[in-house]
Amino acid sequence: MRSLRNSGAGLAAALIVLGAASVQAQETRKNPFADAKSWAFQLKNLGPEQQAKIAASPFDLVVIDSEQFPQDKEIPLTREEVERMKKKPDGSRRLVIAYFSVGEAESYRYYWKPEWSKAKPSWIGKENKEWKENYLVKYWEPVWQQIVFGTPEAFADRIIAQGFDGFYIDRADAYYYFGDTKEMRDRMAAFIIKLTNYMRSKKPDIAILVQNAEELLDRADYVAAIDGIAKEDLLYGITHREEPNKRDDVVWSTNLLKGAQLKGKKIFVIEYLTKPSFIADAGKRLGDLRFVMYTGPRGLAELNEGPRRGPLDPTPENPSAKQGVISKTKAPINQARDKIKRANKPAQ
Repeated sequence: MRSLRNSGAGLAAALIVLGAASVQAQETRKNPFADAKSWAFQLKNLGPEQQAKIAASPFDLVVIDSEQFPQDKEIPLTREEVERMKKKPDGSRRLVIAYFSVGEAESYRYYWKPEWSKAKPSWIGKENKEWKENYLVKYWEPVWQQIVFGTPEAFADRIIAQGFDGFYIDRADAYYYFGDTKEMRDRMAAFIIKLTNYMRSKKPDIAILVQNAEELLDRADYVAAIDGIAKEDLLYGITHREEPNKRDDVVWSTNLLKGAQLKGKKIFVIEYLTKPSFIADAGKRLGDLRFVMYTGPRGLAELNEGPRRGPLDPTPENPSAKQGVISKTKAPINQARDKIKRANKPAQ
C-alpha cells in the first residue's frame, strides 16, 4: 500500500499562482478535443486482446480505465500499452484518456487502506448500491483531494506518468447527495479547477472531459478549466427505460451544453440505445447540434456489434462514413443519480 504524502501549504500556494496563469493560458490553448469526431468507452477487461481491439477501432477518442484487474489483481496499464492504443489503423493519432471518479472512492484501487473496510474515515460515506465497492466521499476534504492529485502516488499523477492524453472525470455531480446546494456545487467546481490547474502545470496539453454536472456550467472559471462535457441520456433514457425524454429535460440540459459549446468546449453525448429508429433520430438531432454521439446498450458489458448510427456513421445520405463500435463493462454513472437530479432540477 502506498503512503499518502501531505503536500501542505506549499501546494495550496502554488495552486493560487497556477490558477491565475491558467486563465490566460486557456485563451490561447487549442482545445485538445477539437478534431474528435467519434468516441467510445472500454472501462474494464483491458487485457492484450481488448487493447488490440481498441487499437483497431476507428474512434478519435477512447475512454478507458488506467488499470486492469485480472483475477481481481490491480495492474496499471504500462506506458507502452497506452501508446499502442493511441495509433489508429490508418496511422493517425487518437486520444486515449483515463477514467477516474472525483466523487467516489473505490475499494479495489491501490489507495484504499485495508482498515477502511472495517472502519471508514469520516470523509468516506455510504457504499453505492448500484456499484459495489464504490463509496461516496466528502470531495472537499483535503485528505481525499491529496489522494486524487498532488504527489507521485496520487491517482491523477500516476495517470499522467502512464502516458494518457487526459482524464475523464466521473461523479463531478456528487453534490446531488449533499443537498445539491450552491455551496456543494461551488466546492466541486473549486476542486476540479484546482485539479486541472495542477495537472496542466505537469502537462500543458492535457485533455479534461467531465461527465454530466451541467449545473456547474454557469461558472465561468469552471468552464474555462475544462475542455469538454460528456452528457449521458440527453435525448433518451433519463428514466433508464429506452424512451424519449421529456422536452423540458432535454431543453434544460441542451441549453447549458450549447452555452459551453459557444465558449469553445467540445460536447460528447452517450445515448444507451438499441432501437434503430431511436439511434437514427439521436444521430440526426445531435449531429445538427454538432455534439459527438456514441450509442450502445445501457449495460455496455460486451462488444457492441449492433447498429450504431450517428453523425459520422453510414446513412443513405452519407454511405461512405465510417462505422465502429467498442465495449465497456462498467457504466460510469450511479444509477440512482438521475432520479435525484430530476427532483432538484430548477423549474423552467
